[in-house]
Amino acid sequence: MLRQYIWALLIILLAVNVVIFIFLLIKKIAMKVVRNKKAGIRKTFEEDFLRFITKQDSEISIEPKSYLEKKVLQSLILEYNSFISGTNQTVLLNNIGKNSVIDKVERYLNSNNLWKKKTGTFLAGEYESSEMMPLLLKQLQTTDNELFFVTARSLIQISNAIYLREILEKAIKQTQMSKNNILSLLELVEGDIKEILEDLMESDDTFLQVVALEEIGKRQYQGSVKWIEKMIGHPQKELRIAALKASFMLGNIGDDKYLSYIMSLENDPEWEVRSFLAKYLRKVNRDDSIKILTIFMSDENWYVRHNAAESLLTHENEGHVALLGLLDSDDSFARDAANAVLQKEALYE
Repeated sequence: MLRQYIWALLIILLAVNVVIFIFLLIKKIAMKVVRNKKAGIRKTFEEDFLRFITKQDSEISIEPKSYLEKKVLQSLILEYNSFISGTNQTVLLNNIGKNSVIDKVERYLNSNNLWKKKTGTFLAGEYESSEMMPLLLKQLQTTDNELFFVTARSLIQISNAIYLREILEKAIKQTQMSKNNILSLLELVEGDIKEILEDLMESDDTFLQVVALEEIGKRQYQGSVKWIEKMIGHPQKELRIAALKASFMLGNIGDDKYLSYIMSLENDPEWEVRSFLAKYLRKVNRDDSIKILTIFMSDENWYVRHNAAESLLTHENEGHVALLGLLDSDDSFARDAANAVLQKEALYE
């Protein structure tokens, strides 16, 4: 009796294994058929798709009808997303239904796979998916630097400056973003953020002040000069450099008092400061500017000499005369720097 039970059990197990094997075989065949169909659809769609997103055609001729065709177009949109303009993106999403893409983005955002989460976060911003805002705000707590940056980027793309203060506070508290990363986020913000930047300048955080000062100069806000003049004499090297960067963006505003503040950095002990001053002085075509640049041609730091030579070159007659005069200098640094920049100019004439 026991033997019969054992045989029955073995037969059942064998039957189950056969069924599973047949199921997996059918599934594998079906998936291969689907992949082949997708490949065929992609081959049919891709040329027209690429012509449309590269604006060779003003209208797209693709009209996906079946579920499979929509899935193929969806994968093309996600794959080439960074090359698709906003207008074309809207047209393509209408062709497949935006909800189908949003659903996929949400699945990626909720994934435990970090790469998928980052991809979903990036796409949420690209498609300006306001539906994803709660997930993105929660995700600001992440300790992953790259995910934090992509999350902040998407939040700004969707909501502009609404969460900018919160993003900056988190970035500083968790030291998760470089200065260049924060500046790249600020570039995405449209409209007036003067009040936010002014608040940062009033803070005691040097890092935030550097970021704010550079952005104030870039946006050329009224009041930039006030902050530049204040930070020119700051004991922190980073703030003096930021002030010079901001002044470079403003250019020569024709204010002698303001220029005297900036030129006072001629004898700054930090070579980075002298280097940025040399760069700024290409915007100021005056005798005292030429004089400082000529002195900088003998600076102990090669980058200061390089910037000074490049700036003299932009000052046409006066600058060229100064460079030619340095070719006979007893200072080998100045002589070599002048010779190098004049040779470079001759090559491109």
